[in-house]
Amino acid sequence: MSDIYYPVAHRSQEEIDALKMRYETFDANVIPLVMNTHGFTSVSWEKPTTWGTSHVIYIVTVKEQKEPLILRANIGGISEGMMVVEQLISREAIKLNIPVNEIFVADISRKQFPFDYQIQKKLKGMDIEDHFHGNHKEYDNISFEIGKYVGMWGSIKISGFGRFENSLQGTKKSMYDYIIVRLDEDIRFLVNAKLFDIKKATVVRKLFDEYKEPINNGGVSTLVHHDLADHNIMFDGAQTITGIFDWEAAVAGDPVLDLASAPTWKTHFPREEKMIEGYRSVRDLPEYFEEKMNIYRLRTMLWKMVYALRAGILNQERKKRFVLSLTPFNIII
Repeated sequence: MSDIYYPVAHRSQEEIDALKMRYETFDANVIPLVMNTHGFTSVSWEKPTTWGTSHVIYIVTVKEQKEPLILRANIGGISEGMMVVEQLISREAIKLNIPVNEIFVADISRKQFPFDYQIQKKLKGMDIEDHFHGNHKEYDNISFEIGKYVGMWGSIKISGFGRFENSLQGTKKSMYDYIIVRLDEDIRFLVNAKLFDIKKATVVRKLFDEYKEPINNGGVSTLVHHDLADHNIMFDGAQTITGIFDWEAAVAGDPVLDLASAPTWKTHFPREEKMIEGYRSVRDLPEYFEEKMNIYRLRTMLWKMVYALRAGILNQERKKRFVLSLTPFNIII
């Protein structure tokens, strides 16, 4: 596995280009063979129209059960160990009664088929990003629930920090070691893109060394989803979360990282305050909480700005969030 901080931002250009053609490259006629290998008889299959992902995804109707299943495939040149890790994560979360996407099969062997794949239970409900039409209070209730779940999976202790490979174990020795992965590269990229000058870039880089003690404080590694955007959360159309999915960016580390990234995602209403309340309903806030929130939010916005520039989706709202992430450190751009 390449040493990356966040998969979306740090894929190679070759991978990005390949993903654009993933459905044209994938032969959907192989779906019945894949499903049959695991005891399912395919009746029909369709590509979802609203799920944005880096994988090939099909909703597959089978004879053996009433509800359809999800086939998710990685056709990239490198085997994707995170597909196995996601299955391990889902098993641990289900033990805690956290609503997640249950993964029945995860095969990265490429012995029978030339791609990695998962077979998942299809979550009930709709994603919050595209289908929430409620009021502020209803959204607050959802945000509270998300924070509560962050606190709950914060009880899943993991060895090591940072990205996983083929097992539920982090690949770094400390949270700081993970946080600075690709940091210098991200900062250089943003300097070259003229988001800030070299002088301010130097100040930003020094911040992470100055905050090393808060970052490493506690020294306990737990599960972090790392992608709690509304499009990765299903709800029943009211105020109940029916599923939290897409764990491909998950890491081992500090659960405050999930809380800190909350303001950096597109939301219908502000989420941070209620999410923290939900977290506190099951777990105390750690020492250096504010410092952790500030430095993790900044790290999040650094990779997000790199991604936005590479993908050609930089807009004023994203720039505003980046500027706000610098405000606690009195850095003005």
